[in-house]
Amino acid sequence: MKDAIVVPISALRRIFIGLILVILLIVLVLVVRTQLFRAGIATLFAPSAAEVIDHSAYQAVFLANGSTYFGRLQAQGDAWFLLTDVFYLSSTEQTGTQLIKRGNEAQGPKEPMIIPAAQVLFIENLREDSDVVTLIKKFKSGQLPVATPPPASPTAAPSTARPSATPSPTR
Repeated sequence: MKDAIVVPISALRRIFIGLILVILLIVLVLVVRTQLFRAGIATLFAPSAAEVIDHSAYQAVFLANGSTYFGRLQAQGDAWFLLTDVFYLSSTEQTGTQLIKRGNEAQGPKEPMIIPAAQVLFIENLREDSDVVTLIKKFKSGQLPVATPPPASPTAAPSTARPSATPSPTR
């Protein structure tokens, strides 16, 4: 036993504690990395909706149920949007496509329109020279008559016409 190597117990404890700390650090890094990729790293650095909504312009809000509304949009945190000065397009065979000011529907809605963020497919800031904004301006100046919504079934959402220049979202 003269050739035996003697390792003090305190050195073994330090090595053991060091290995435990390295393992814990690796697990922590893996958990954080997994959570970042699950949340989507791009979303961590992407601007919020509130930062990209042009408050001097009208917005088109495309909803999951196929409806499209136009108005002035404000983000309320990450869960809700408020839409004021709300319009939508309605298409009928008799009148063609009409701009309708929301508020005269059978249920008597008041502004603002409160929209859950989960129901919004996408939002577009509208140019001042867009056809919809031009119609809204004509309506507000009295050049366009007040259009009332067409009669619809009680459960149907307003029928809307999407601008043909706007591509449909794909999933």
